[in-house]
Amino acid sequence: MPLYIENRLRWMREMRHKSPCKRCGRLYNHHIKAKCPDCGTLDSHELRELLSQKEVIVQDLRRMGWIFAILAVIAVLFFFW
Repeated sequence: MPLYIENRLRWMREMRHKSPCKRCGRLYNHHIKAKCPDCGTLDSHELRELLSQKEVIVQDLRRMGWIFAILAVIAVLFFFW
């Protein structure tokens, strides 16, 4: 079996045992750890900071996706016009 398929199957097996945290929304294995490793030790102020950082990252990724989409359209128009 190719290495990519083996890695993908291993990742799918690992993801099957993970569930989202109720506080921060990140995935963790609740069978191994009782608390979320990302937010289990944070108070409410630190949790707000973590969630705001997560929101900034999501907005940046969304903006980067739009930039790549626009560049792809420009490239298609430039090369095939």
